[in-house]
Amino acid sequence: MDRRPNSIRQSGMQSGIGSRLPPGARPKRSRRLPALLLGLSAVVAACATDADTLVVSQRADQIPDVVAGDPTDPTGTTVPGEPDDPTVTTTTTTTTTSVPGRNEPITPVDPMIDPDTQPDMPEIDPTMIDPDAIDFGDNKPPQPWDDFLSVALADVEDWLTVEFEPAFGIPFEPLEGGIFAAYPERTSPIPGCGRPNSTFEDIQAGGAIYCFLGDFIAYDDTPEGVVGSLASTFGPVTFGLVLAHEYGHALQDRVGTLQRSDLDTVDLEQQADCVAGAWAGRANAGDAPGITFDDTDVRAGLISMISIEDPRGTDPTAPGGHGSGFDRVGAFQVGFQEGLTRCATLIDDPLPLTPILFTEADLETNGNAPFGFGDAELFGFLVPDLNLLYDNDLQTQFPDFRQLDLVAVQSESEVVCDAPTGYFDLGVELCSENDTVYLNEPIARSLYDRFGDFGPAYLIGIAWAEHAQNTAGSALTGEERQLQNDCLTGAWVNTVIPDPVTGQLPEPRDPDRAASVSAGDLTEAILTAIVVGDPEVNTNVLGSPFEKIDSFRRGTLDGITTCA
Repeated sequence: MDRRPNSIRQSGMQSGIGSRLPPGARPKRSRRLPALLLGLSAVVAACATDADTLVVSQRADQIPDVVAGDPTDPTGTTVPGEPDDPTVTTTTTTTTTSVPGRNEPITPVDPMIDPDTQPDMPEIDPTMIDPDAIDFGDNKPPQPWDDFLSVALADVEDWLTVEFEPAFGIPFEPLEGGIFAAYPERTSPIPGCGRPNSTFEDIQAGGAIYCFLGDFIAYDDTPEGVVGSLASTFGPVTFGLVLAHEYGHALQDRVGTLQRSDLDTVDLEQQADCVAGAWAGRANAGDAPGITFDDTDVRAGLISMISIEDPRGTDPTAPGGHGSGFDRVGAFQVGFQEGLTRCATLIDDPLPLTPILFTEADLETNGNAPFGFGDAELFGFLVPDLNLLYDNDLQTQFPDFRQLDLVAVQSESEVVCDAPTGYFDLGVELCSENDTVYLNEPIARSLYDRFGDFGPAYLIGIAWAEHAQNTAGSALTGEERQLQNDCLTGAWVNTVIPDPVTGQLPEPRDPDRAASVSAGDLTEAILTAIVVGDPEVNTNVLGSPFEKIDSFRRGTLDGITTCA
């Protein structure tokens, strides 16, 4: 995030409002890094080192190292996501007195896992394995995702045979060239894209590719490849969804979309992400014979979309752009919820994008404000911005809002509150009775270090949203109330997204508000939602990652009116 220069006047109105440290408290780095964050950090670090060598889901005309005239587009990815088998524990928030209008006490589910734990394999019916679904070649080292991919990709073909024509208007034609696993030991040929054969290195450079010249899909089958490493960490579903995305490009070739010159690459990528989501929704609904696709697999789907985002700060509409993690997850969710028929409309009725570019200052800081509590530091400008948003800009919706202070603490014993309503172990504790948010500084610091500044900023936004509901006497309870907090946090973000052309923030707004999102902030928010979300849809405490991201996206794209 950024603080807008000279946009906060140091007036009497602001004195006493904002973040403060309790007497004697000093910032400390976390001694308790959640295991999930540790699991994600390796992928984040890898993505930050060399964007050009990371996962690529490529269109037909973007195969690396091909004949002249066949353009290439090795577009990088950045972040990762969430485990497949969380060890669930619960912590209890004790309530001793009642605050009128506030939510019931939250008992959050701890989503953290041992990073050394191997992901569970999705259950498959071995009788459904199609030995002809993939050309595994000779000398293939067996991989734990082989059987899953054989069942899943055979189902994708069966699904498209039935649903493609109603959605796109023409019968589906199966892949003529087939699907190929690439690995160094392979000696049997893989078709070339504009030349006789493809080498392992050709496929490795793309991760997974669709080539319209031979109407085939090929993928890097090695555990060391980026898709393989994601599958090893988060389960083979991530692998299956990347290949379902490539099927999306095959569909585009069949209806002539790949041949259109009036489209940006990101238009094609959004539709392919939607197709992957539509198949995931089918599998999750139990309509993919032979496959069990549960809520941990849905989270893996969110991860796979984030992990193939563009390098942060780049223009998604530039040639080769694939979209941010926030935008890619959005297309996946639309497919998951609305199906293939909606995906068919995305070329002519595209989803909104959020092109937030790096400024010169962002290039030096990677878009992150300094962690701290001074005026130009993260919490120093977030707190007054949120207070002015609810107290002034949203006065009609929240006429009785009382401004909050932020107090940084190192342990729950420092929280002074009879009726806390937040979730301290996940980063913040709200005490509406004394108008204070207690920041669990070790957790906030670990979120900042692992994801960036909007990890803790997202949780701060949730706390302010809950206080807004408290002071407004909201009748919502339980998961519905928590998802409303996600929507309200998104509505706040909607007011701090700069115009991509002018750089101006949306009006009307209080002139003393200072916050502005930077490139990557929206992806950092949904990564945090994945960490703190319930492990299953039926847990119904804070909302699943899918539900939380969906609510946050609605608020971010449509503003406060969608949260009514």
